[in-house]
Formats: sequence, structure tokens, C-alpha cells
Amino acid sequence: MAMINQIDKIIIGLVSVPLMKELHLSPSQWGLVGSSFYLIFTLTSILLGGMADSKNTKKMFIWLSWIWLTVQFATPFVTSLSLLVLTRMILGAGEGPAAAVVTAMLGKWFPKERHGISYATVLFGTMIGPAIASPLLISLIDQYGWRSAFVAMGIVGMIWVGFWLFYGKESPQEIGLPSFDKEEQHSSTFSRVSWRQFLPNLFSKNFVFIVLSGGCAYWLLSIQVIWYPAYFTKIQHFNGETLKLAVALPFLFAAISQIGFAILSDRLYRKTKDIRKARVNLAGFSMVLSAICLCLGSVVSSSALSILFFTLAPGLGILVLSIGPAVLMDLFSAQNIGKAQGMYIALSNTGSMIAPLAFGYLIQHAATEAMGYHYGFQVASLVMFVIGLLFWIGVRPTKKSHSTIKAEEQVSI
Repeated sequence: MAMINQIDKIIIGLVSVPLMKELHLSPSQWGLVGSSFYLIFTLTSILLGGMADSKNTKKMFIWLSWIWLTVQFATPFVTSLSLLVLTRMILGAGEGPAAAVVTAMLGKWFPKERHGISYATVLFGTMIGPAIASPLLISLIDQYGWRSAFVAMGIVGMIWVGFWLFYGKESPQEIGLPSFDKEEQHSSTFSRVSWRQFLPNLFSKNFVFIVLSGGCAYWLLSIQVIWYPAYFTKIQHFNGETLKLAVALPFLFAAISQIGFAILSDRLYRKTKDIRKARVNLAGFSMVLSAICLCLGSVVSSSALSILFFTLAPGLGILVLSIGPAVLMDLFSAQNIGKAQGMYIALSNTGSMIAPLAFGYLIQHAATEAMGYHYGFQVASLVMFVIGLLFWIGVRPTKKSHSTIKAEEQVSI
């Protein structure tokens, strides 16, 4: 599901050059197309993400997947900017709750000391999917036009829904195993709280810095999805195998780094039981290193070095997207993690909403298109560097990481 979900998002970047040409879109208009995905995404992430605490997550995935399928089959028929924006908005509405539903489901299947690797495995799917599919879709687009990519992914999505209907399980209890969220409920007095009772927890320093770091990661990810292909084609003048390599390698490295760092993080957590040592330090360091790589990628003159740094930057920068939810799953009780994750995704995805528009504005109003891309990458690297340091220094959960859960209990009482 994660592979298909992410490929559905990145197709729009792969078809950017032919689609902009056919619909006569300016860089600012293309930025609007990229941002429109997140206009309703945020709302559904909050509303439906909170429902994941109490609703059947298997059924939620089925309904969400039908929205994705509808958009894939409808997009080839768009003939104007307004219709294209509408399809992206609907797709965003369907994909908004996915992360919260995943988190709620993982809480049932895995203990806390395995939350890092379990969530990273899902994110591995989001990265390895585009790494595998991008070269294939680029070839498909070159031969049969940009519409063929959407049709192909619609068919793949239908196949997944069929398998999920018959083989997907809501919780381990369906196969005779205990559910970890049930175990926590039996061993804890914490109860599910209402949104009104829950909201004060969102103003904690830890939650704010986790959201800011997630916003940077989504900013970088949206740049990678929406603007990387156009940048490599128009500015770097890559084509053929070089273009496929430049687009696929960042996803491949991100997939490998998610799993590798998640295993390291979980191992440190089992050994120390300290979230800061096991998760915060790792994510903070990777964000700072990502910012440096992004800055270098936009200034080096060598194509090989440019591909190298633009490959390293996303893989290191989005590590916080697996470590952040793992921290939240330890800070919040299982009965309320859907709300926490829904708000985290909704708020942090404002980075994805702003980045394409800001990038498009800089490209259109700079002296040259190449200079606009350069400014965009430099601004992104500076913001990520500063917020990475703030996250690294500022997120300081207690050793047992129960402060936020206690706050939930006090508010409930």
C-alpha cells in the first residue's frame, strides 16, 4: 500500500515537463498544482486520522484506496489547470488519513521497542516503490505519453485492493495472537480522550519541535517529487538513463537509510530506554547533514557530485518521518495515537503545501530559471539546518517518556 500510495504522488513530477507544455503552465502555476494536493489533505488527516483510534483500519484503507483509484483513472482526462488542481485535491483528501491509520494499526501489531523498525518498513515502501517505478514510468511516458502512467498505476492499485480485501487483517487477534494496544489498555489506566481534552497536549515543546522537523522533511520531499525531474531535465539537461538514475537514486537511498537507521534506533532504544539517545540525536544529526548536502548539490559543477548530494539530502532529511512517529507512539497512549499522528501529519504537511508554491515563485521571478532553482534549494537547506538544530537541542522527553501520557491522564481526570 505504501509503495502504491507514494507512486501515485510522484507521477505528477515525472510528467511535469510534457504536462506543463500541453496545458501551457508557468512555473508558478505548476507550483500551485504541487501545493493543491495538500489543501484538503490537512483537513482529512485531522478528522479521519482521529477516527483511526476507534474505527476498523482495514475498512478505512479500502475506502481510501478507492479514492486513489478514481483519481488515477480520471487524471488522463484533464484538459485545464482547474481540473488538474481538482484531481490533486481529491487525491490529497484520500491520502491524508493514511499515515494516522498506519500508525494506529502498527500499534496493534508491534510493541514499543519495535515501533521504529515497523514504521520505517512502511516508509521503506514509500521510497523503494518510486525507486523501482520511476525508470519504468519514465520509459512508459516516453513511449505512450504522460496519460499512460496514471492508467498503469490505477490498474496496479486495483490489484492491491483485491489482495487487501481477502488477506488484510485488522489486528493480530484475527489470527489468534494478542493485540499490543489491548495489552497496554489492560496494563494502564489511560483512556481515550475527546479532541477538546486532547488539544492542550499539542502545545508541548516536544510536540512542536517534532512537527517543525516533520514540516522540513515534507518540504524537502515535495521539492523532490514536484521539482527534481524538471530540474534535472531543464537545468542539468539530463536525459535517458542519466535522468532515470537521478530520479530513482534518491528514493532508493532513502529506502535503505530508513531501514538501516530504524534498526539502529530501535537497538539503541532497547539498550538505553532513552528516546533522546535512541531517536532524537539520530534524527537531529541526519537533518543537519541533509541540509548541508542539499546546499552542496545546488552549487557543485560536476553532474556526478550533484546527483550524489541530491541523493543523500532526501534520504537523510526524511529520516525524521519514521523516527518522529516512533517518538509520538511512546509519548502518547495507544488509545490516542491516531489523534496525535493525525495532527502531526496535518501540521507538518504545511511544509509540503508551501514548498511547491515558494519554489515556483522563485523560479518564475528570478533573473534566470537556473538561478531560481538555486535560490530555492538554498532557502530549503537553510531552513532545514536551523530547525534540525532546534529539534536536536529542544526535544527532551523524560527518560521513560511518559510525561505527555501523564498529561493526557490529568486532562481526562
